[in-house]
Amino acid sequence: MVYGTRWGGTVSVAKNVGEALKEAGSEVDVVNAKANVPQVDSYDLVVVGSGVRADKWTKETLRFLKKNADTLKTKKTALFVSCQMADCEGEAREKAEQAYLWKVVERYGLHPVSCGFFGGFLDFSKSHGLLVDIIVRVNRRNLRKNGLDTSKIYDTRCWSSIKAWGLEVAEKAALL
Repeated sequence: MVYGTRWGGTVSVAKNVGEALKEAGSEVDVVNAKANVPQVDSYDLVVVGSGVRADKWTKETLRFLKKNADTLKTKKTALFVSCQMADCEGEAREKAEQAYLWKVVERYGLHPVSCGFFGGFLDFSKSHGLLVDIIVRVNRRNLRKNGLDTSKIYDTRCWSSIKAWGLEVAEKAALL
């Protein structure tokens, strides 16, 4: 499994999916896309996931997908995204899932056994890069007026759903 994260929230999602796959009997390597990612040739199933910021996957996961697209088209794959928009309902959630997940699937021509769209983790007390930090400071009053308290941590990840998805991926991959 290869994951990308900017602020650390996707690490836990990847590890939980990995634990579910192990529980289902799979051998699993959970690797940060920033690390030296092993060749995917030797894997039966490749799971790729990313957090989202500014409407984009991490550059490392996109680089991994681009580099390995031809091989991944011949492999069992699964993709997931962890972001705050997954906690929305209705049309907003559907648009986010389409933009953040299915457009990536289409761009690389993949045929995943499953795709997961999970809540995210947001902690304004940690730096999110100079530009984001400035925007948050400048817009703090407007953010609060719109219901986003920048003094709080927002964790919308649902661990039972994440585990269930990992078990589903293992089951679907075993059937193919």
